[in-house]
Amino acid sequence: MARRKYAITCIEERVRTRRSPRDVFAFLDHPSNVKRVTPTAMAVSLESHPDDLRLGTVFAYRLKRWPLDLVWDVVVSEYSPPNGFTNVKARGFFPKWAHRHSIIAADHGSELNVSLEYEVPPGIYNTLTNSYVIRDAMTELVREQTRAIADALNRGQ
Repeated sequence: MARRKYAITCIEERVRTRRSPRDVFAFLDHPSNVKRVTPTAMAVSLESHPDDLRLGTVFAYRLKRWPLDLVWDVVVSEYSPPNGFTNVKARGFFPKWAHRHSIIAADHGSELNVSLEYEVPPGIYNTLTNSYVIRDAMTELVREQTRAIADALNRGQ
């Protein structure tokens, strides 16, 4: 019996910054910078991270919003300074997870494009929690984290 395919949820956010692609990547290359500027009231939190990015480094995430308390690990699968990097699911709740950060040179600065594609496990409970909890939390993660990074870069942090 073939596994039923579920729709992939895709979330994207783009922001401009006055900083060069190298400056943007240098900021992202230190995950503590991202954790420092990310709003703490979000449902999704970065529980642990390496000191710097490189292929194979692992990050631990948690989504804690009633009725959920989910954990998962992601691993850096693509690392291309100063163009960006990608994290993919290593273990945990999501069958598929790909979080891409792309940096493109733009007039007088750069554009940071962040995309998240994920899939929840099969079942009516997971489908419903994605519709009512997970999708909102992941949208908040991508939107608020991307904006916080751009704000920090534009302020010169």
